[in-house]
Amino acid sequence: MLVTLVVPLFAALAALARAQQASSLTASIAPAATTVPVTDTDAGAELFSEESVQLTDEVVDEILGNDDIAQYADLFAFENSANVSESARRRRVRRSAKCKTSPGDLLWPSKLIWGIFDLLLGGALEPIVPIASPCYPKSEYNNYDATKCADIVTNWADGATHYENDGSMMNPLYLGLTCIEGTNTSALTTCTQGGFSSYSVHVKNVAQIQLAVNFARSLNLRLVVKNTGHDYNARSTGKHALSIWTHNMKGIQYIKNYKSATYSGPVFKLGAGVQGFELYEAADKYGVSAVAGICPTVGVAGGYVAGGGHSPLMQLFGVGSDQVVALEVVTASGRFVTATPEVNSDLYWAMLGGGGGTFGILTSAVVKVHPKVPVTVSTFNFSSAAVGADTFWTAIRFFWDEIPKYNDAKTYSYFSLMNVGGGVYTFDMFPFFATRKTVVEYEALTKPLFDKLKSLNITYDIKTTHYDTFYPAYQASFATIDFHIGSIASTPGNRIMPRENWADSALSTQTFDAVRNAVDKALLIQMYHQAPAPQAAVLNSVNPAFRNEAGMLVAINLILDTSPAGLKAGNEQLTNGILGPIREVTPKGGAYGNEGDISEPGWQQAYWGANYERLLSVKRKWDPVELFYVHHGVGSEGWVVEDGERGVQTQDGRLCRV
Repeated sequence: MLVTLVVPLFAALAALARAQQASSLTASIAPAATTVPVTDTDAGAELFSEESVQLTDEVVDEILGNDDIAQYADLFAFENSANVSESARRRRVRRSAKCKTSPGDLLWPSKLIWGIFDLLLGGALEPIVPIASPCYPKSEYNNYDATKCADIVTNWADGATHYENDGSMMNPLYLGLTCIEGTNTSALTTCTQGGFSSYSVHVKNVAQIQLAVNFARSLNLRLVVKNTGHDYNARSTGKHALSIWTHNMKGIQYIKNYKSATYSGPVFKLGAGVQGFELYEAADKYGVSAVAGICPTVGVAGGYVAGGGHSPLMQLFGVGSDQVVALEVVTASGRFVTATPEVNSDLYWAMLGGGGGTFGILTSAVVKVHPKVPVTVSTFNFSSAAVGADTFWTAIRFFWDEIPKYNDAKTYSYFSLMNVGGGVYTFDMFPFFATRKTVVEYEALTKPLFDKLKSLNITYDIKTTHYDTFYPAYQASFATIDFHIGSIASTPGNRIMPRENWADSALSTQTFDAVRNAVDKALLIQMYHQAPAPQAAVLNSVNPAFRNEAGMLVAINLILDTSPAGLKAGNEQLTNGILGPIREVTPKGGAYGNEGDISEPGWQQAYWGANYERLLSVKRKWDPVELFYVHHGVGSEGWVVEDGERGVQTQDGRLCRV
């Protein structure tokens, strides 16, 4: 009887001791931050208030001097903090382990250490719970709720459902087919953490980012950065990772008379969480135009500008990266730095085009703005139903041959081609975005196309409207499109196609035939005619293929069999059967990482061309401990996610060195 009583007694005493220790720590640990002057920057714009709250050497010394957490204090210090003990420095050698730290490893934080981390963050740490978990009666979260599940299912296609939640990714396929939207009546009944990160820091200030970077670096944790979760390759998540969620850094400041060594004129300073629709609204308010993507919910000052960033205004002002004149960044060392063409110029160059989540964590960007732009918007569509496939493709070839003329006219378009079955094809233009064109000028530009359609007896529906400024034109066109949340039943990929593929008649025919092949084999082909405005000086690492672009193709491949074998076969069809012939005829082309094929071959060349070796050198300088990893990112060759045989690369596995 004594034995059976002693065990519960010891357990109770241990629990009491932990509770008393936690209470003591709560009283002795304050958020680790101080406020620096907002003018303390080389960006030419004052810091946002959330950027002025920082971790400094003095704050780190206070943490190191706190006797209650002395044995853990070094976990939150900068890479080169002077007062870290030699024993702590030796402990950090363990970061060279083969794999990033996972639960059960010696370096995986205990509940006590996670609790200390949260106290230093000021209560910003949250465990990540997959968004669809309330739909599963039996899961490790024990949070089944039929009402919440119904709400999730109803609003699944709404982007806000996902970008307002730290436990969601907009392409669930790469999470390991777990916690998929729906209920346990579906074929996918598993709900586990899968490829979702373990914890999320809900960032409200720079100090929290710095603490998270130092903590992850010290303990060899996988670290990821998420804003909205708009990423076709799930680069903003990872199994057992610590996630830095920047979505709520929403500062927007208009500066009318900005001056730097490379630019003078109006700018916006944007927080890392600002999305396209918010920038467009602000630009309209101040009577200017700004460059962002076609999807309104994509974050601007993050993966978008880091990847290049195509835009309905790129033909007038350049790609998204071309707009940025200064960055504020937290580096892998935990330091907060400014990057401009003059200050930390290599970091500036690399972060604008070199890909997100790779070189540092952006907290704000200063971006150029431009005069108001009138736009004529036209949507039209037709099909082969009444005229047959041959006649339809004759019309599409005529349109194809007109693309160089449309680019020369500084216009932009977004259209789709689809084989709907039964020998029927459809073409949908949604929209033709004729910047700085009146209706009369647009109709003169496109008259040959519509004359051709009439001569082929192809009927079409068309609506054309002129707008005095960009914002209402955008709201009436791109903002109305259903951009679709990623599906477990499809994979995307793309190709940037250069001007040479239209200039040479034989090559143009070969390219057109490759596109037609793609339409026959894919679920959907989406295309843009787009050519970014030349820049007086290229100061960033944007894919050189963008500089010679005439159009871009995005292929969506249907996958009905989600078994590993089915996913592998489906993705090989995308990579080789659909995009392969297009790659072959576009040797001077490339690919856009933000809409990339998960299995893009020769991805270093495809995404960065001749810039790759320099990018790799910058990566090694600014992130020598390889803290930042993303799939097919600069320097990622040395790492692999060990997820077993899934058919496609997921994030549901340990991140280990090759």
